[in-house]
Amino acid sequence: MRPPPSEPVPATEVPLARRVARGDEAAFVQFYEAWFGPVCKLARVLSRRDEDFALDVVQDVMMTVARKLPMLRDDAAVRAWMARTVANAVTDRLRAEQRRRRREQSAGQARAAHEVPEPWLGIAAAERQAWLAGVLAALPAVDRELLAARFGGAATVAATAAAFGLGADAAHGRLRRALRRVRHAAAEWWHG
Repeated sequence: MRPPPSEPVPATEVPLARRVARGDEAAFVQFYEAWFGPVCKLARVLSRRDEDFALDVVQDVMMTVARKLPMLRDDAAVRAWMARTVANAVTDRLRAEQRRRRREQSAGQARAAHEVPEPWLGIAAAERQAWLAGVLAALPAVDRELLAARFGGAATVAATAAAFGLGADAAHGRLRRALRRVRHAAAEWWHG
């Protein structure tokens, strides 16, 4: 994808781009300064988003430049590579936002499915606490500690997991299963 014709693109000297590709920090600074404005403007045109979005794209593009700018033969090749890199960065950011929105929507729907039933609110706090204490007592000690870390804030889940010799993934899996057991017990109590 090429920048719009009205977009000024720096005439990058191929030796500068090649120095960047070899890891020359001073060359990278010059390259960054030369390309900052054009990359930002192109990101705004391609995404139709605000300046904050474009600045994030500039950061992504410049990280890509620092990591893997290839040895290019001429200025036209540098401009073409940069335009492609900006377009890819815009696409990646837009897709990431879509995935985040879907996750948030899905999480909101899951929370709505597990909202507290209306009758629960009419029961005295002491009775609710007694019921919950009984359900928690039936859980393995590790699960109780993980739930306390997650919802009580006494320690992090990672620290609690490490104390029991668990990895982060295992701890989160145990948390999910423990919460499922508590929800299942609640459903049985209300409908059982």
